[in-house]
Amino acid sequence: MTADTSHLSVSSYATPLRQPVPRGLASSVQVDLFVASFLALFMEVMLIRWVPTYERVLAYFTNFILIAAFLGLGLGAMLSGRARRWLAWQPLFVLGFVSIGIMFSEFGMTGPVQDDVYYAEYNRHVLWFLSLPESLALLFFLVAVVFVPMGQQIGKGLKAVSPPLTGYVINILGSLAGVLAFTVVSFLELGPWWWFGVAMLGLLWFVRRDRAWLALNTLIGVVTVFVIWFAGEMYFWTPYHALAVYPLEWKENGDVATRPEMVRAKELPALRHTLGFHVRLSGDFYQQPTDLSPRAVQMYSGSNMTDFAAHFELPFSIPDFPYNNILVIGAGTGNDVAAALRHGVRRVDAVEIDPGILRLGQVAHPEQPYSDPRVHVFVDDARSFINKTDSKYDLIIFGSVDAHRLFSGMSSVRLDSFLYTVECFQEVRRLLKQDGIVVVQHTLGNMFLNRRMYHVLTEAFGKGPYVKDPDPPKLPTFFCGPGVGKFINRDQPADVLKINLATDDWPFFYLRGRFVPPEYRVALEAMLLISLICLLSVSEGGLRTVDGHFFFLGAAFLLIETVSVTRFAMLFGSTWMVNSIVFSAILLVVLLANLWMNRIQSFNIHLLYVVLAAAVLLNFMFPVHVLLSTGLALRLPAAMILMALPIFFAAFIFARSYKQTPNPDLAFASNLLGAVIGGLIEYSSMVIGFRNLFLVALGLYALSYFALFLSPRRAAIVGA
Repeated sequence: MTADTSHLSVSSYATPLRQPVPRGLASSVQVDLFVASFLALFMEVMLIRWVPTYERVLAYFTNFILIAAFLGLGLGAMLSGRARRWLAWQPLFVLGFVSIGIMFSEFGMTGPVQDDVYYAEYNRHVLWFLSLPESLALLFFLVAVVFVPMGQQIGKGLKAVSPPLTGYVINILGSLAGVLAFTVVSFLELGPWWWFGVAMLGLLWFVRRDRAWLALNTLIGVVTVFVIWFAGEMYFWTPYHALAVYPLEWKENGDVATRPEMVRAKELPALRHTLGFHVRLSGDFYQQPTDLSPRAVQMYSGSNMTDFAAHFELPFSIPDFPYNNILVIGAGTGNDVAAALRHGVRRVDAVEIDPGILRLGQVAHPEQPYSDPRVHVFVDDARSFINKTDSKYDLIIFGSVDAHRLFSGMSSVRLDSFLYTVECFQEVRRLLKQDGIVVVQHTLGNMFLNRRMYHVLTEAFGKGPYVKDPDPPKLPTFFCGPGVGKFINRDQPADVLKINLATDDWPFFYLRGRFVPPEYRVALEAMLLISLICLLSVSEGGLRTVDGHFFFLGAAFLLIETVSVTRFAMLFGSTWMVNSIVFSAILLVVLLANLWMNRIQSFNIHLLYVVLAAAVLLNFMFPVHVLLSTGLALRLPAAMILMALPIFFAAFIFARSYKQTPNPDLAFASNLLGAVIGGLIEYSSMVIGFRNLFLVALGLYALSYFALFLSPRRAAIVGA
């Protein structure tokens, strides 16, 4: 999940007269600002969750949705001085976007796409194909348009509330409420019709005094919620995915096939009495819980299920190995767990990040592995579990973990990226018994990723893994650990091809090397061009309207926030709950900085920048990986302090400048537009890694400092 916090750090030169506002009207303006800020954040996260369901490509580019939202809010804030009020049209914009998104999923398709962008298996008949850059550019523009009315309302509120810092504090409180509201939605695992219902109901607040608009927007809201329900009620919604479940059946030729009818949630228990079922994610294969008991396997003999059954049996084919205590990483719906139970394992620890996936297995898996008392289930991020457990295992199985999405809208890192780094496998080695073995199974998709996995495991364990059944080459199984030499005696030639290793600082396991893939580059260039055209279209003064000081603060803050979220995912897991806590903590730190600034009459801006630079450099130089070996009591406060220091001082500088700005709406807009650029710069982490983003952010903060002197008038105001 993500928060609209990159506007924490953004002015113009004209000084409009501020007219006193009557007490009752001032209160109404503040409430409007709070509601608009709440809805802006809530809708950002809502679309980040919903859009990838209907256009698979966005599951790997959810940060594009966030950047587009920043652009729309920034452009809207620049329109705050215009007479036309667009907010009454917001429900219609949302309905239009929803309709286009669903139509796109039904009649259009993005392709072809390189494997290092994402791996897709499905094909279907469609009316049109779009390239990846075309799809991303189109969706980027549409999302930005959706947020323009909300940005205009926030800009009007920031301009009307006096003093400016009070308005900004209200904006932060509204954003914090939006984070907490969607946290509750995720906790309750409510479907998207609830999300859109909350958003459409909130939008009615702004037309409450106009009966005609109130009636029209109520109707549009009802239609939107119905469309969302009709399009998605057959999906099984989890905190991470929207899953489609299809039953399996025998074909006349003796093979097993997937029936075309989706299964409703209430029908899931009946599947435990069948062969199994097929789970799809955005039309692609995800999991297939199947009855693989000896009786069923005998029935499958000679069918297309033979290889599928052998895949889960392979980790248990080691002669004389003591299968007593095992750990399954990415237990999913339970096929690996069921295989362990069939081979008499005494204890199985099953780790699965998605409670919805786990519940599918508990309710509907034909072998009911999760009901066995030998199985102990942990709903947790795998890396987080590995860091904090003290258990020792004979066997650790990495199931076919492919999360099919990013862990946060703030970053280009996938949900499972920190699971396939050298450091992670080094931590896994600590959990093995003296003769323990790690088995890594992954539907990697191409030989290049097979080689990367080979070299990552070699680096982590000090010896090349044994690769079992590399034919077909897309489905290898890797055996590594101290027990390989004792129980598996077959030698294999080493793979000497040099390759970039995936590490905690460069966790891009699926990329071919340290470069931005061509599809990404074209898409980023298109986004930059769209942003520039939109800015020139809405701004009367062109680029001169953008305040450089607040612009660079926004760009730098987005990078700091991205690295902070990424580091927390590495240290504490990439669950939706961890992300919610991190974003809430960031907003609280910013809120404290603004409240403190409200009580201070003067502060040396030069000293603030020196302290900020020191905080950024501390984060750059601190060996954050050492925290992985510490207990939670030390790791959590240390990580919080590291994250809070640059965020606090950046927010303090922002508040110091914003407190005196004569044009808070343009300051806010400039900050958000800077966040757009920061979001684009974040992709440089594919080349330089995440740690070096601190140096890039430091350079952007330096530019914001020097931008203060471009306006002697404002420099005098802030004391520069």
